Amino acid sequence: MVRSIAEVAVNVPLSRSFHYEVPGKLKGQIERGHRVLVPFGPRLATGVCVGFPDESSVPRLKPIRDLLHPDCRFDEHLLELTRWVASYYRSGWGEVLEAALPPAIRAGKAERVRREIIALRDADAMRVEARRLDTRARTQARVLRHLADLPDADRPDSRPRTDRRALLRACQASTASLRRLERDGWIEEESVLDRRDPYAEEAPTTDPREEPTLTRHQDLAVATISEAITAGGFQTFLLHGVTGSGKTEVYLRALRRVLAAGRRGLVLLPEISLTPQTVKRFREGLPDSPTAILHSMLSPTERTGQWKTIQEGKAKLVIGARSAIFAPIPDLGLIVVDEEHESTYKQESAPRYHARDVAVMRSSLLGIPIVLGSATPSLESIDNARGGKYRLLELPTRATPHDLPHTTVVPLDGAFYRPDGSGLISDRLDRLIRRQIQDGQQTLLYLNRRGFSTYLHCLQCGYVFKCEHCDVSMTLHQRARVLRCHYCGHSRPQPESCPDCGSPRVRRSGVGTEKVVTELARRYPTARVLRLDRDSVTTHRALREALGAFTRGEYDILVGTQMVAKGHDFPLVSLVGILLADSGLHFPDFRAAERTYQLITQVSGRAGRGKRSGRVIVQTFSPEHYAIRHAVNGKFDALCERELDCRRALGYPPCGRLAKILLTATDEAKLTGEAERVASALRRSAGATPSRAPDDDDDRPVDLLAKPGGGPGPRVLGPAPAPIARIQDRLRMQILVKSGSTAQIQGLLDRAGTALRPRKGVDVSIDVDPQTML
Repeated sequence: MVRSIAEVAVNVPLSRSFHYEVPGKLKGQIERGHRVLVPFGPRLATGVCVGFPDESSVPRLKPIRDLLHPDCRFDEHLLELTRWVASYYRSGWGEVLEAALPPAIRAGKAERVRREIIALRDADAMRVEARRLDTRARTQARVLRHLADLPDADRPDSRPRTDRRALLRACQASTASLRRLERDGWIEEESVLDRRDPYAEEAPTTDPREEPTLTRHQDLAVATISEAITAGGFQTFLLHGVTGSGKTEVYLRALRRVLAAGRRGLVLLPEISLTPQTVKRFREGLPDSPTAILHSMLSPTERTGQWKTIQEGKAKLVIGARSAIFAPIPDLGLIVVDEEHESTYKQESAPRYHARDVAVMRSSLLGIPIVLGSATPSLESIDNARGGKYRLLELPTRATPHDLPHTTVVPLDGAFYRPDGSGLISDRLDRLIRRQIQDGQQTLLYLNRRGFSTYLHCLQCGYVFKCEHCDVSMTLHQRARVLRCHYCGHSRPQPESCPDCGSPRVRRSGVGTEKVVTELARRYPTARVLRLDRDSVTTHRALREALGAFTRGEYDILVGTQMVAKGHDFPLVSLVGILLADSGLHFPDFRAAERTYQLITQVSGRAGRGKRSGRVIVQTFSPEHYAIRHAVNGKFDALCERELDCRRALGYPPCGRLAKILLTATDEAKLTGEAERVASALRRSAGATPSRAPDDDDDRPVDLLAKPGGGPGPRVLGPAPAPIARIQDRLRMQILVKSGSTAQIQGLLDRAGTALRPRKGVDVSIDVDPQTML
């Protein structure tokens, strides 16, 4: 059947798709799921063909310009999944489809060609290698040029010797020379996708893996998940296990069952820093299963190669960060979401999806089990388990030789912020660190602030050095001697005096990881100290090398941010110090207490996982706060009850649902007027009709994550300035929508759809289920 009209989801922030003519040269080539190039207004845009309607109401259709890389086609399942993501998170379908592709395929930027002769055989055969980015396939290719199979009479050794020399010289010359040689029949060209393994150095050891004996609770969890795998069908398991309880071993045994059945597995991780150790662990546990890796620290070439390997079914297991949830995995049989509570699973730019919840939906659409694991599950997941949507599996004891570490709280006073850094380490922590160094044991110190000092201020007039483009103070990075904004990246040289009054009395206040390292060098001059944060480690190779060196015992002390807070297994770490447990406790965010509990518990769990028992020192200005007390005492149920009571009274998740509408502009008056207009439209819509509920004629994907309708109707709060009122020179105001159910919120956003569109000079973004109020 000849298809003349194509429906295309264009990569624009619009909820609708568009009709285009299929030109004669492309008829029969374009299929549903193919990426295409189309005219959109005055420009060209990319999009994905999502259907072929028989007719269109548009009188004159624009033709599709081109078919882009036919081998990168979305299958029916990923089309359905991305369509749901677009509907639920209020994004354009084309935006979601574009986000599901590797950056190199999306961008298509060419790289400089590099050539070298890599073989010369018997003076009559030669190979030349060149690297380039194929601008059509948008993938980096290895271009191999070699002598064509020529008749004997035309072989190079029967031609003048000078021709062969010319050939050699030409192969080191320009592309034009190579093309002339190809035209004259001397060489031919083939392109092969570069499939480098970014974690080749993390290959498993050759020694056979010793199978650990499962605890009683591990054995029950494995048996329960395996039964669901065998039976088939969708089911969500919440694996709640204390740190060191062996959750990864449960994942391995479950994946082994899936792989034995000829299907594939997907493991999602919240942090790139967890990837090297996790890759090694899974490759050792599943040595006969080819593994692919996907995360943002890989180069464009590496990500594209891994993505293609997955699409072609050459990977049995896929391990990746947030975006890996869209990996084109055929015959997927099990999804594992490790550290499911982590807010890093939420994408903070469009499309604003939550990878954990998308994973649950993907499992539902495929009819397969999913395992969500954590030592500190989110309250949303705990609520789903209590309500029967998730099946709770518990691992209450460690699988290591020692029980959970002994934890001590050390109250802090103003001495912590001494300018010289001498107050960072309490006396108790100092004594323990010295003993660790003496005994050849390792220490992990956690502080979730990068840089040297978190802000600079003038002692003469009180001036605070703030970013010129954001409403935040700039952080001093001592080694680079610059002030840097951690929101927009703007930097300026370290000042010698106050720009306001000229006084040289500029004080460094606050503390970051760089300052901690300086103080450690002063206190323990012989100690080997490693700093691990996003300033010190910028590539996955550097990260892998740093973590590997620490694991091998080449450093005595590791100072790090959230990159070291969870998931790592350092056998020699028997002391953990949390230098400032209050760092996120007093943020203007209803999840602040929950996250503080999670953080203390996760960081503490790095201690005592080897042959020695662990100690943890928690330094805090708020020793009596319930989040810190419950974390120190391991009272997760008490934390849940306290938080749920508060949220029930205020209608916050999981006892209600939220949507955040953020408006940004450079003109304050225009921003304020637009924010008032949008808020008024939302209030009118809130009183219009009840909740959004799909009917037989509604072709939108059903929201399997939503709570049923009912309860109090939607409430519209605001507009009000955002807690950070300016970022990258744009002023920010936000409106919060609260309701008893997702269905009500989605219905309200549907009814107010026109009012939520951006106006000239004002951008509007919608964040469904926001993870931060900032």
